[in-house]
Amino acid sequence: MAKNSLAMGMVQFISQLSTLVLAMVLSVKLVDDYPTYTSAFSVATVLFLIADLGLGTKMVIDVAQNRDIAGRKLSSILTIRGTLGTVAVILTLGFVLISDLPSDVAFAYLVIALSNLLGWIAQTFTSMFTAFEKMHYVFMTYLVERMFTVSTAIALVIMGYGLATVVMVVLTGSLLYAILSYTVCSRLIVKPSKEIRFRDIKADLKGATPFAINVALVSTLYSINGFLLLSIIGGLDGLSAGQAANNQFVVAFNLVAALIAVPTVFRTALLPVIARLFGSSKEMTKLAQQKIMKYMYSLGLPMTLGGTILAHQIIGLLFPDRPESAVVLQILLPVLAISYFGTGQGSLLAAANLMHLSTISSVAGAAANLLICFLAIPAWGALGAALAFTVATLITNVISHYFMSRRVVHLKVSDIILRPTLAGLGMAFVLIMLPWDNLLLSIITGAAVYLLLLFALKAVDQEDIEIFRKVLKKGA
Repeated sequence: MAKNSLAMGMVQFISQLSTLVLAMVLSVKLVDDYPTYTSAFSVATVLFLIADLGLGTKMVIDVAQNRDIAGRKLSSILTIRGTLGTVAVILTLGFVLISDLPSDVAFAYLVIALSNLLGWIAQTFTSMFTAFEKMHYVFMTYLVERMFTVSTAIALVIMGYGLATVVMVVLTGSLLYAILSYTVCSRLIVKPSKEIRFRDIKADLKGATPFAINVALVSTLYSINGFLLLSIIGGLDGLSAGQAANNQFVVAFNLVAALIAVPTVFRTALLPVIARLFGSSKEMTKLAQQKIMKYMYSLGLPMTLGGTILAHQIIGLLFPDRPESAVVLQILLPVLAISYFGTGQGSLLAAANLMHLSTISSVAGAAANLLICFLAIPAWGALGAALAFTVATLITNVISHYFMSRRVVHLKVSDIILRPTLAGLGMAFVLIMLPWDNLLLSIITGAAVYLLLLFALKAVDQEDIEIFRKVLKKGA
């Protein structure tokens, strides 16, 4: 478990770090074309929601319980995703034609769409790695793709090549990822079955429906705001204004999304284990969930408070030509404390066969997000989109926590948040009072103050220390 968590953690770290480095270089070297680059991903992310449908999650659960079906399951999911991905590419073409985009913009949108199709194919194989609890294969294949894509794109941009070359590099990297993932899966895990059974496809689609609804809603929440900015502001003030608003939002959102990925590491590593072992002990389930939420909230809160105070310095360092994104970042940062607190709630509901309750919370969050977007974006642009996402995240997690407490395990919230919150407020006060503007020194000082206050307030007790020791020992 510890090794799998480490492998998935490295995947997320490499993903977010490489994306950040590439974004920083492109924002400087492709000043005029960078909004087109981010907009292309915003459009692709929305249109490719149909290629997800929760199929990967369902496959992990099914194969973790019965590995004999792995080959047939892999063929079925590949067929479904390949078909739906092709539909998404066609939808992208339709969007390009209807919008009457300039040829260079249309080219970028279509190439990124093809890249997304290959990415979903690759992720089908990496889901099989997860089902077999071989997360280090996920790490290895993804590392190769990121090294190629990021290093090649940066080198070519520095040499003077433009947006068209960059998106072709992204497409080539996705093709490499798909080929490498297929090769590793076929030789070391399982080969796709040569026979495609339509009854298996029908069964997989039917079985994935509860997961599909929930994944679609959550994915919509994470992907629709940039698309709405592009569409609404573009419709009101023109394509350039829409792309600028989208870029202002995406720069800040990607930083927050990178940090939101941390709880995802634990959910991914835990999923096959929960699928096999859930139900053995309600008391142990309660204790584990209490500790997970406490640790994750204690990690997410200082990021929210410290990031809010230092937002202008952070954006000034990473994206000096995008200072307007600092306020967007401040509005988005509460999402970290909220999301970290909610770690594991949805997975626990799913494990307890209460996926429909997790779906209800996702419906409420997605509906709130859309409503606030339509009300706030015309008036406030990127700030309105950020506000919508933060409020929607709060609503989703509050409702999910309510269902978890009523139907699975009841936790005392004050035991989770009280002492870390006091420590966080103390840290925030120190950061505000610091006499210097050195970002690195401020981060180090804030982290030291927060840790000292956690121990002083006994937010970390002897039981926590023993748990950390056991985890580190098992991971060694």
